Amino acid sequence: MDRETVLSSRILIVDDQDANVLLMERVLQQAGYKNYLSVTDSRKVLDQFRVFQPDLVLLDLMMPKLDGYAVIKQLRGWMADDIYIPILVITADASRTAKQKALSLGAKDFLTKPIDTAEAMLRIYNLLETRSLYRQLHFCKQLLVENVLESQICARAASDELDRIAGAGRISVDVLLELRTALDRSAAAIGKLVRMTDPGDSPVRASDEQNGVEFAPAM
Repeated sequence: MDRETVLSSRILIVDDQDANVLLMERVLQQAGYKNYLSVTDSRKVLDQFRVFQPDLVLLDLMMPKLDGYAVIKQLRGWMADDIYIPILVITADASRTAKQKALSLGAKDFLTKPIDTAEAMLRIYNLLETRSLYRQLHFCKQLLVENVLESQICARAASDELDRIAGAGRISVDVLLELRTALDRSAAAIGKLVRMTDPGDSPVRASDEQNGVEFAPAM
């Protein structure tokens, strides 16, 4: 994985304490990250998440108005099920209960304050590397879906044209049977590829992914 690709990732920092935000920003800067956004009012996280479209969320738990658990629920409820956007919880609550609750709600990793800078940077890099690999896989899968759909359209068009020619009496029965068998085999192969893809995949999602938009509100 290209290190520059990981370092160019978008990181959303969520913490109600300005001192903690400044510390995390400085740590990220020293590690080479430049594309980050900080939010100190947890009630604004979802709106900023939609606009900024981060690759990673660094989230505090103990915040007024809306705590970190509620934020995780908001984000996980709005993200599409097939999208991997990791949430790394960074909190002063070192209890086992807090860790289990955060992870059960959808957080991917958990660190306690005060953080070990070296460990934090390794975990952040690993999560972002996984996120980048997932984006590549997702993009390739969407291309496969588009190609399968295009093949379906071509197969249907060929079948319709064959029916038209046969109806006009411009082809022998033997040749018609041979071509029909070949088309049926192609259709069966395409159908198998369709079944290998997720039911929710569609060209619209593929287009969104290429435009950098990969979020969908939960219904």
